[in-house]
Amino acid sequence: MNAKTQSAIYHPLFYLSSLGAGGTTVAFWKLGDVTTQNTLTHAGQAIFLFLATFMFLVNLPLWLKALRSQGSFFGIPLPASSRPSKELRDEHNPVVSTGWMAMPVSLAMLLNAAFVSIPELFGISAKAMAPAGFWIWLVTYVIVFVLGFQILLNTFATPTRLKEFHFGLFLQPLTYGMVAVPGVSMANMMGDSGMAQTALLLGLAAFIVGAFIALLALVFIFLRFSTYGLPDPKVAPTTLLLMPSITVYTIFVLRLLHYIGHHGGVKIPHLIPELIALSAIGLMGAAATLGIIILAGYFKGKVAFGPSWWSFVCPFVALSVLSSITYEFTGGTTLFLISSVAALTVAISAYSYVGIKTLRTIRYRRQQKYLASVTA
Repeated sequence: MNAKTQSAIYHPLFYLSSLGAGGTTVAFWKLGDVTTQNTLTHAGQAIFLFLATFMFLVNLPLWLKALRSQGSFFGIPLPASSRPSKELRDEHNPVVSTGWMAMPVSLAMLLNAAFVSIPELFGISAKAMAPAGFWIWLVTYVIVFVLGFQILLNTFATPTRLKEFHFGLFLQPLTYGMVAVPGVSMANMMGDSGMAQTALLLGLAAFIVGAFIALLALVFIFLRFSTYGLPDPKVAPTTLLLMPSITVYTIFVLRLLHYIGHHGGVKIPHLIPELIALSAIGLMGAAATLGIIILAGYFKGKVAFGPSWWSFVCPFVALSVLSSITYEFTGGTTLFLISSVAALTVAISAYSYVGIKTLRTIRYRRQQKYLASVTA
């Protein structure tokens, strides 16, 4: 199969398969952390950490080939590349090109999952992992900012119709938030060393940039909805990307409070993280309601399967993790434990279903391409 045919089959959003598996790994770990680590939580972490790593490695060469087939890196010419078609040039549109952030956000998620699960599964000290993890995280950080700022540059340099904006834009702030969390986590583990200060500074920078982009995205999306109504059905599932963004930024704030309490000599009242967790759950409920309202209309029309369906996995993973966090800070409220287990069960079911649909779709497209090449 040639590169052109492969790029027609492959879509960067397929990388969300790795993101979903990494998030499920964290959900299993957090559920065990707030209750008791057992065979089930260990098995869940091992299986989904393997899936996250495997899907990341499987997608990487396909992602690079698809990117190279554009003939440019979002407007910057690549060497030894043929002139791209109009269809591929359309991928430079900042709204469309946001999907390319699926690779760095998956890498950041894989790093987060490894940081919590490897010490639990293999008995390795997280502090011992921190120095090596810092350099891996730094590479991830650079990838996120290089790719993210190129897309941002196109957003301001390329005329874009308001009608094209949708919640898929939240993949960018989600990516920045995801790469910010390890920064403050490593700062907590590495004391007052230079690495710790660098990790904290860069983590705060990613948090601020991501939050700023999230606010801009909300403004554009609100204007788009009030002017044109609901977006195209094929991007409807991306509405749910609001939910993992809420969880990730909540985790960052809670870990920052932990850092302030342990390194700044400031006593943080337990009520503050409890209120933050409860507020995040409330915001999560509002985002979920919005997502359900938007999706309900589209499913009545039997929307065809697309790569954006991987977005269905992320919100349930996010709800499970945030429910476990809220369960911890509210002193063990059973409702949140039930919510965590239920959301994790739905996330695994959604992952399995979308995975099967993806494999069948790819197989069907390959067969169609083969038949077309034979009959041509």
